[in-house]
Amino acid sequence: NACLDFDFSSCVLHCLALPLSAPPVMTYAQLESLINKWSLELEDQEKHFLHQATQVNAWDQTLIENGEKITSLHREVEKVKLDQKRLDQELDFILSQQKELEDLLTPLEESVKEQSGTIYLQHADEE
Repeated sequence: NACLDFDFSSCVLHCLALPLSAPPVMTYAQLESLINKWSLELEDQEKHFLHQATQVNAWDQTLIENGEKITSLHREVEKVKLDQKRLDQELDFILSQQKELEDLLTPLEESVKEQSGTIYLQHADEE
């Protein structure tokens, strides 16, 4: 091999003497075959993409619907909290009224007990 001897002039002459290799020639049929192959691959990829896009669209729709359900549930929970707060306030009011009633009834009950005891003693004295 002349280029391995590191003799520059002989290497250049040797390389110039080599025939230039022509780029590979592609026939029309080969080109058409490649284009058809690539078209089929592109169609497959398009189908795959459309399938994935359909799935993503369905997931997106599900997320939107679930988001609306969550928002609705949140509103309902807030309404229930307000109702619970009002109910607690009403119960507190009823408890305070009950306490006032007990405070009023206790002296009356004691007075009735005293009077009934006195009436009982009066009947005992009359006999």
